[in-house]
Amino acid sequence: MRFLFRPVDGATAGCIGSPQELRLKPLLLSLIAAVALAPTAAPAIDVDTLDLFELDANASDDPANSPDDDWDTPPNAGGAIEFTGIIEDVGGGGDRIFAGNNKDIHEVNTWTHKPGPLTGPDKNDITNAYAAAYESGTSTVAYFGADRFSNVGDAFLGFWFFRGTVTANADGTFTGLHTDSNGAAGGGDVLVLVNYPQGANAQPEIQVLYWETSCTRAANNDPQPGQCADVNLLLKAKQTGAQCSAAAPNQDFCAITNSGEVDAPWDYTPKAGNIGLFPFESFYEGGINLSILGGNSCFSTFMAESRSSKEYNATLKDFVLSSFELCSVAIVKNCTTGVLNPSQTGFIFNYSITVTNDGAGTLHNLLIVDDNGTPGVTADDDQYTLTSLAAEASETFAGTIETTQNPPTNTATVSAAGSPGGARTITDTASDQCERVIISPRIDVTKCCTTELTLDANNVVIAVNFQGQVCNTTSGATAVNLTNVTVTDDAGTPGDTSDDGPPVFGPANLPANTCQPYSGSYAPSSITSSDPRTATFSDTVTARGDGPFDSGTATATATDTCAVCTRDSCEPGSTP
Repeated sequence: MRFLFRPVDGATAGCIGSPQELRLKPLLLSLIAAVALAPTAAPAIDVDTLDLFELDANASDDPANSPDDDWDTPPNAGGAIEFTGIIEDVGGGGDRIFAGNNKDIHEVNTWTHKPGPLTGPDKNDITNAYAAAYESGTSTVAYFGADRFSNVGDAFLGFWFFRGTVTANADGTFTGLHTDSNGAAGGGDVLVLVNYPQGANAQPEIQVLYWETSCTRAANNDPQPGQCADVNLLLKAKQTGAQCSAAAPNQDFCAITNSGEVDAPWDYTPKAGNIGLFPFESFYEGGINLSILGGNSCFSTFMAESRSSKEYNATLKDFVLSSFELCSVAIVKNCTTGVLNPSQTGFIFNYSITVTNDGAGTLHNLLIVDDNGTPGVTADDDQYTLTSLAAEASETFAGTIETTQNPPTNTATVSAAGSPGGARTITDTASDQCERVIISPRIDVTKCCTTELTLDANNVVIAVNFQGQVCNTTSGATAVNLTNVTVTDDAGTPGDTSDDGPPVFGPANLPANTCQPYSGSYAPSSITSSDPRTATFSDTVTARGDGPFDSGTATATATDTCAVCTRDSCEPGSTP
């Protein structure tokens, strides 16, 4: 297979298998140009010609290449779905390096680190590292790069794309676990090795590997794609002597280094050379179509590392670690109007939750939690789960909450993992205030009165008798019970409450759409006329009842007038 290269600014170019190729700079970086992958892999794309990012052996944006980004743009200004920023190789208190005999074949939580600087060759000292990711059609493309302190001697670098979260702790340990490929193409953590031996006719070599625990040893001394390269590492692709170039189409993996001195857009001081300038073969960048690997493109952490040799079990030296969350999830919460619960001690609201995978890779182990309108109280939370959710897919859940708040604010959260069995580090939260339940308590009262002559201490006096009904007139969907219902009579003196006496009804509860009778009497203190034939008595009753919660008090009045000399009759609840 033959790959043609075009010259680029500050870069070396040539033809694989040609005399020019044999004279390439020792640190000319390259990745796979055309590799046979699993049948489920996505169609090949050329990561160098997508109008996304400049792979031109320098870190400065070329305005003529618009809309391509470069490391000084920064990439997220041009539509990157994730960008680590330019990560200086310092941690809390300074540089951090691997401690002890750490290897790529070991599990993450067995690694250790310590404060720098390196005690080994300066060629292994990473000064800065960086990565960005873009979406191109159905593919997710990651661009990565690093610069180093010294360009003297062999250099061997690795780049981990972890599906789970990996962190370096203050106590010198690492938190996180590798995600296993489990035999599935692209299903596990991805390691890209870039080896640059120096010497006569030396050629850089790139290998792409997956974390695969079924690998217990190397298949042979020269493993090929599809074979175990070492313990826990499955080789998926390898290639030597190919660089990012428009003349080499369909490069799903490529890289390039500077063949001459180029500007450093960030603070950079080389071991030997000019401050602010990358000496030759000190800066490199590359791209990888993560989707071509098969599986999903859900990654969470990026690591650049230096290694003692090109061996798969080489000792790890320096590292730069950063979050690199390529997966995303969005949640939308809707809470509709509610109703009083049957006991009228609270409200019932209907809600819906829609979860959408708006990232690049499949989400796993999703947990959706609704707080039931009671933040801080987890006992009444509603929970829903999804085993997985494909990119651009959505799922909707519906439920009810019962609360004494009117209206409540209802909050839902979603958390998901970027890999099966991984930690749920991908999250989103949404809240919605439910529609207020309108409560309108209503009450009605009727009144009828009659007069009669009675004896009081051997004196003939007039008594006014009255009766009627008090009714809760709410019904149907708006029905509410009334409490503390009373009916009070004013004894014919509306401006004087001293003679009203106790309520003639209640306090009592009055269910919706029901009525209760009341009755009473009073001795009038005044008469409307000195002529008994035209004299009358008039009094008013007032009914009151409290609605549930903060809905207020309903009131109603009824008045009737009785003649002294006419003894009327009243049917219960009527007004003559």
